[in-house]
Parts: sequence; structure tokens; C-alpha cells
Amino acid sequence: MRIKIERSKEEINSVGGISIIGRILNKINNLKKLNTMKFDKVKSGTMSHLDIAKSFAGLLSLGKTDYADIEIYRKDQFFKDSLNLSNVPSEETLRQRLNELSTGEKVFNIILKSNVELLSDIKEFGAEKTEHSGYIPIDADVSVMDNSGSSKEGVSFSYAKVDGYAPMFAYIGTHGYMLNCELRPGSQHSNKGTAEFIQETLDAIKPLGLKNPLLRLDSGFDDEKLIELLKKYSSLFFLIKRNLRKESLDSWLSLAKAVGKCSSPRKGKNIYTGAVTHIYPRGNEELGPIFTVFEVIERTITSSGEELLIPEIEVNTWWTNLCEEPETVIEFYHKHGTSEQFHSELKSDLGLERLPSGKFSTNDLILRLGMLSFNALRLIGQTALECKDKFIKGIDVIRRRIRSVLQDFIYIACKRVFHSGIITLKFGRNNPFTDVFRKIYATAC
Repeated sequence: MRIKIERSKEEINSVGGISIIGRILNKINNLKKLNTMKFDKVKSGTMSHLDIAKSFAGLLSLGKTDYADIEIYRKDQFFKDSLNLSNVPSEETLRQRLNELSTGEKVFNIILKSNVELLSDIKEFGAEKTEHSGYIPIDADVSVMDNSGSSKEGVSFSYAKVDGYAPMFAYIGTHGYMLNCELRPGSQHSNKGTAEFIQETLDAIKPLGLKNPLLRLDSGFDDEKLIELLKKYSSLFFLIKRNLRKESLDSWLSLAKAVGKCSSPRKGKNIYTGAVTHIYPRGNEELGPIFTVFEVIERTITSSGEELLIPEIEVNTWWTNLCEEPETVIEFYHKHGTSEQFHSELKSDLGLERLPSGKFSTNDLILRLGMLSFNALRLIGQTALECKDKFIKGIDVIRRRIRSVLQDFIYIACKRVFHSGIITLKFGRNNPFTDVFRKIYATAC
């Protein structure tokens, strides 16, 4: 069958979901404070700082990261109306104005507060639950962005043995909302600047009124000063993997056999778990009560049945102030690894692995705008899960991947009709997501 190709006179859009993104971004009052920023080089009569920020955040919400991608939407009335823009900027304007915005001292703080405002509308972040309590996890970690082959400012050899950046991220809840982020040079040690980043993050989320927040960190953040900082937050729980450094594995095995609980999942493998209170970070007893949870594994026979002449000892320990069973604490830490999935969604689904600018401060700004886009898409995905009965196929997950949100709700074709001052979006009669889309849009209002 031959197919005839024609250009229609009707306004048909392939990114109907940008209307929801616009509703979410336009509700953020703190973002409007960008227009109070003063820059000497910005000419009068140009687009507002808010329009520039929303234009690029909207672009990122479509999974597009290049400045040139904005040209696709220069004459798109739907894109302009959805984000409430005075005009859609050109590639050159977008590049220049983002460079200038990144030099403002208060811009990053405005975006952080805007992100917290966005999160304040979320009813459920997802908790780690026990029999008697529940905790809202805050997972913070560094993740390398591979920018090999580029000469961008700040790109350097990282611990992942590639040239790139090593940004710090913080996520809240089991659903994977991003709480804060900070771009860092690839060669920067993970613990450098972390205390300031954590303090900024914890201070910023006070308006959320979280019940039992639980900060989880890996062994790269085992630092006495950081623990001293965390102890100042009376309502905060923390769980930090310890760096054993030069501690004796045999001594830990002896201690574990004396005070730990033993389990044997198979012949030749014993696992000892427990907690002690006589160990302090760097021996600093002034830090007060703190638990050291341990998991010591002794193997005398390998999983293939080979007997070992010398037992194999594996030791894992954690600092914590959780009053839970050691097995529960250990399981909580294992779930910290889920944040790697969130990194993956940001870098692959949104395409933010290779940042577009040659300037470090501009890339930092773009990463933070990406945080707003990331959370807007996450909100759409989680709202959609409230309408599982309307999906044509069964969905049994607690979190929708960003890529699925882009495919199902952002790149959704619709016809835009403007009549009597009202914009109407018309979807195909066989579109299975129309009812869900209507529910998401109503929620975003």
C-alpha cells in the first residue's frame, strides 16, 4: 500500500506532555525570583531570566540537552503557551543568557528553594518501613559523568578512570525524587565539600516537615566532622558505611563471635551480625552515643565446595543512631544502592551525561535545572501510578522510570485548538493514556 505524505494546516503536536511540565514549573513561586537578579550585560527589552530558565528546563523535560534543540520549538505556539513564555529564545540567546545566569551568586539558591517548593506538593515520597516505625531515606552519593574527549572546564580524571565530572546528588524517598545536586570536577575527592552540601540540603528541606528522615552514605563519607554535624540535627537519623582502614579483620571476627548473632546460610559460611557502642569515629568519645553495626562473614568452604586452608574473612561495619535490629540496619543500607538507578535515569533517560557548555558554572546551572525537570517527570510518573486501573496493561511497580514517562506522557500526540480564549488539546480516540493524562494535568493545576 502506498502512503501519501502531506503537510496539514491543523496544529498537531508530538509533545503534548509539555503542557503538564508547564503547569508544574509555572506554579513554582520561588522560580520567579530569578527576575529580581541584576546583570550589567543583559540588554533592556530582552527575555526575562525566568523565561530563559523555563525554556531550558522544558527542553530538558523532553530529554533534549543541546542548545540547538531549542530551534525546533522557536515557532511552536504550543511550547510557548505551555511554559507561559513571552517568546522562545534562539540557540544563541539561550547559550549567552545561561552563561550569564550562572554567574549570579543567588541563582543556585533560588533553584534549590524552587525544587523544595516543587517537592512540598508531593504527598508520598516512599518510606523504609519496620514493624514499629518508618523512615524517609535521603540517599547522597557521587556519580561520575563521562565527558571523555572534551576540553570543558572542570573535566578531569575521575575515580571511575574516565575524564568527566563527579557531581554530588541527594535523593529523597524510595520513589526517587532529587533533593539537591552539585557539579564537581572529576578529580575532586568525594568527601571534599560534602559537609557543606549536606548542611545546605538538610537546612533546605525543613519546610517539608519530614518524619524520621534517614541519611544514607557510603564509606567515602566516613568522616568525624560530618558525623559531628549530623549529630546536631536532633530529628535526623543517619547510616554511614565505615571505612575499616587498617583495622584487623581477625579482631573483628573475635568480637563478632563474642557478641554477635550467628547464622549459617550454607555449610562453611557463617555470618555474624550485631552492634557495639564502645567504638567512636577517630576515637572521639565527645560525639556521645553512637552504634557500630557489624556484619562479619567467615568462609571455610567456597560456594563451589572447595575447602580453604585459611578462612576467608569479610567485614562490613556502619555508623548509625538507629535503634533497630542490626539485620534491619544492614538491609536499609543495601537499599541505598537503589540510588544508582536514579543516577542512570538522569544520565541516560534525560541525556544529561554529557553537559553541553564549555563553562563549569553554566553546566552546574544546567544540572540544577535538570533537577527540576527530573522531579517534574517523576511526579508525572508517580501520579500516573494512581490510575493503574485505567492502563491497558497491568503495572505492578512502586516507581515509573523516567524513560517510560517520556514515552507514554510527554511524547504524546495531540491537536491544539484555540477558540474563544480557551486552548483545547484533542487526543486520538484510540489513545490509551487520555484518561490518565487528564488526571495528571488536573493534579498539576
